[in-house]
Amino acid sequence: MTRKIASVSLLFLLSACAIRGGPELDRTVVPDAPDNWAARPDIVTVAENEETIPPIYPDGWLRSFSDEMLEQAVREAFAHNRNLRAVLAELRAARAAMRVSRADLFPQVDISASANNAENAAAVYDGALAASWEADIWGRNLALAGAGRADARAAAADFAAARQAVAAAVARAWYDRSAAGITLELATRDLERRQDTLRITNARFRAGLASRLDVRLAQVAVSNSQDRLEAAIRASANAARALEVLAGRYPAGEAGGATDLITPAALPSVAAPVAVLAGRPDLIAAEERVAAAGLRATDARHAMFPQLNLRFDAGSSSGNFGDIFDPGTYISAISGGLLQPLFRGGALLAEADRQGEQARAALFDYAQAVLTAYQEVENRLDAEATLARQVDATATAAEEAQAAVVLTRSRYINGRSTIFDLINSQTTAIAAETRAIEARRARIENRINLHLALGNEPLGS
Repeated sequence: MTRKIASVSLLFLLSACAIRGGPELDRTVVPDAPDNWAARPDIVTVAENEETIPPIYPDGWLRSFSDEMLEQAVREAFAHNRNLRAVLAELRAARAAMRVSRADLFPQVDISASANNAENAAAVYDGALAASWEADIWGRNLALAGAGRADARAAAADFAAARQAVAAAVARAWYDRSAAGITLELATRDLERRQDTLRITNARFRAGLASRLDVRLAQVAVSNSQDRLEAAIRASANAARALEVLAGRYPAGEAGGATDLITPAALPSVAAPVAVLAGRPDLIAAEERVAAAGLRATDARHAMFPQLNLRFDAGSSSGNFGDIFDPGTYISAISGGLLQPLFRGGALLAEADRQGEQARAALFDYAQAVLTAYQEVENRLDAEATLARQVDATATAAEEAQAAVVLTRSRYINGRSTIFDLINSQTTAIAAETRAIEARRARIENRINLHLALGNEPLGS
């Protein structure tokens, strides 16, 4: 008896010598959440709490755009977008993998039957029943099951992040289609304006008031405008196709968009940095992957501990086939034993080191994701103010440029301005009006990206 105790003690001693400390994850690498956003210290921040504080957008941030057609487009994308359905399949696979990871917590039971009918011999029927179970004395199987659960939670967060990304992509495409349509209308008006200039110049040429050079310059302006119109037609169709693909439809180039480029409503408040840290799906997924990696590192370290296995075997052999279904014909045995790894060529230690470093890598990935998330929010909040001023400035420039075209045209007809003055004013006007459209579209896109960066839900539950 003493010898048996000494043998078991030796196994534990050897395992203790093999074990090195687990990965000491320095969580101070994750930046602390500031109290407020540096780019907009004036804006109200809310640390949302489901029990006491309602969400900033209870019906989803899409509702703030007041466009039911946009909401329908997002719902259509949720139902049919192929990338989103692929992420959903990955979520289901992760949940199945979680069930697989729990399997080792339970006994494994197998049953088999065979028949042997040798020549000139009676048939012999064999039956066997075997059950085995590893006593999880060190928590290895629990660690793997926990890692599986963390992976499943990460996959669920990935799916939530994918939904938000698809909603944002649809909203951006929706207003890109609108901007492309407005640009197409602008290009059409510009061509009509240039053709009017050519008509006036031809009339002046016939009256001896303009040179052939003036006519050629006016014709060049018309041709350039036609080129812009064709590019605008192509851009409009491309924007429609992008929207159709997001919705899971064939890219026929027929999808419509918003009727106009709206002015986003003023932000009532935004989520506080700590709320973004706790509620943004991609950060939740990254944090769950840290947990999963840490649990796998625990399993790898415990693989060097002794393993206690219990086994039950029962077998029957008879010339009567029905006997293999009679429990009374079985001979059974129960056994148990300890297995202590002693030498595997350094594989177990190397695996423990590998899993430990992967846990550290997951932590650094999470820390970087947090910094990137903060950067995205700060960039978008900073752009809120600058883009608003750009929209006002470009609108004023476009208005003044249009007035300048009218004035220069009148002066050209009366012979007080040259063809160069008129063409330059028209070129300036088309550039200013195009820039005004781009600024309005950029402001909407920034607001969409801000909601995405904050982790706001696009649609209410």
